[in-house]
Amino acid sequence: MDKLIDSIMEKLLSDGYVREDEAEIVRFGLELNIMKVLISSAMLIAAVIFGSTPAALVFMAVYPPLRSCCGGYHAKTRTACFILSMAAMSSVIAASRLMPARASLYAAAAMYAAGLLCIILLAPVESRNKPFDDKERRVFRRRSLIAAAISAAVIAVLFLFKAHRLMTAAAMAVFFTGIMLPAGIFSNRKGALK
Repeated sequence: MDKLIDSIMEKLLSDGYVREDEAEIVRFGLELNIMKVLISSAMLIAAVIFGSTPAALVFMAVYPPLRSCCGGYHAKTRTACFILSMAAMSSVIAASRLMPARASLYAAAAMYAAGLLCIILLAPVESRNKPFDDKERRVFRRRSLIAAAISAAVIAVLFLFKAHRLMTAAAMAVFFTGIMLPAGIFSNRKGALK
């Protein structure tokens, strides 16, 4: 992936689209977007292979906005990021394929409650790459709560349509976002001790 990013950056710099003083931030954004495309593609391919496309799409619609607003733990390497993302999607696929509809209703309620509690108590959690000043913390706090409210609305609509497995996928997005918050706090403290 580094070779691809290097060649894109070289082209952007030589054609004058990016100045030298902007190169580092543009490179970071480019790397981030390429990783998002790769992870999303891998998730969709896995979902199609295992016949869980609707659940994957619901998860992918709810999880990224929540994570970008709430923050939390971020893997230190691309490989670790990919593995964590695929582990989350694997659990969504497994739940949508293996969990009985009635059980998924209770699981969704428990996961949503746990994730929402973490979001309410802890969000937003900054990372090494995204530290907050006081104003940003207030803005992201508000965004986190709005994103959580939107996810609640999505879950409520899915419940009304008795789409329990899809509701579980949305609840898992809230849950995974929620558990990334204390993990991020721990990771930040651990990093500060070094």
